[in-house]
Amino acid sequence: MEKSELRAYQSSLFALRSRLVREVGSVEEALREDVMAAGDTSAVPSHPADQDVEGFDEQVILGQNEEQLLEDVEAALERIEAGTYGNCEQCGRAIPKERLDALPHAATCIECARGDER
Repeated sequence: MEKSELRAYQSSLFALRSRLVREVGSVEEALREDVMAAGDTSAVPSHPADQDVEGFDEQVILGQNEEQLLEDVEAALERIEAGTYGNCEQCGRAIPKERLDALPHAATCIECARGDER
């Protein structure tokens, strides 16, 4: 991979990381506000079935997904620093440019990713 391509992926990953840090912070803050609303016991679901109705579960899942994506982006940035970015972590082959363009944080080639889904 050429240095200019690598810098472009790194720049894209930095931008994605910044956005995710803000989004994770917003989701965490919203959850804290829902749970810790002063004097408002209606903000905390009192029954597990109420959680889904109030959107609490969706907020938790969204936060978890965003945190996982942030971890993936951080790992991709670490691979750039280590000089292994763009190589599949499972088979060692080069990850196609089209895959990296779509998912710059991809750690595996499409063949290995499909194998993981099974």
